[in-house]
Amino acid sequence: TSPGVGWWWLRYHTMAEQLPKSSVGKICRESLLSARGGGGGGDDDEEKEGEEEEELALSDLKIPQATVDLINAVSSEFITLLAEQANTHMEEASKKTMMPQHVYEALDALEFPNLVSAAQQGGKDAASQAKKLKEKRAAARPNTDGMTEEELADEQEELLRQARKRAFGDE
Repeated sequence: TSPGVGWWWLRYHTMAEQLPKSSVGKICRESLLSARGGGGGGDDDEEKEGEEEEELALSDLKIPQATVDLINAVSSEFITLLAEQANTHMEEASKKTMMPQHVYEALDALEFPNLVSAAQQGGKDAASQAKKLKEKRAAARPNTDGMTEEELADEQEELLRQARKRAFGDE
């Protein structure tokens, strides 16, 4: 183990060795499609030497499995490198929790300053989505403020009775 690497890093590193291939393939297709303006284009038949490669296709875009595997490997290495660098910044700040700021500092240190604003926007988007989901879940929860345990149990029994009646037609 290299100095400064905690147990969490080792656990993360073993998990990050392979990203889910379906996720990598989806990201590749979506990124390439958006870069191409939503699709179109041709098919290169350069490398069909004996091996039939499994291809991931969306619309007319095809990505050989070998390419997805390569992107997976590079992505995993990048994530590992970024996590190591963010861990270093976290330890230098004498913190025990890795915060987004440590990741932004790591991106700068790894000479990817152009990714900082994209990462910040992604963080804002994720926080916004999490807030909306939390609000949606809270709205779906019944209001039980001020109800006693007995009242809650009675209400639950009534709901179960109604469900049985709907399901089985009896009372």
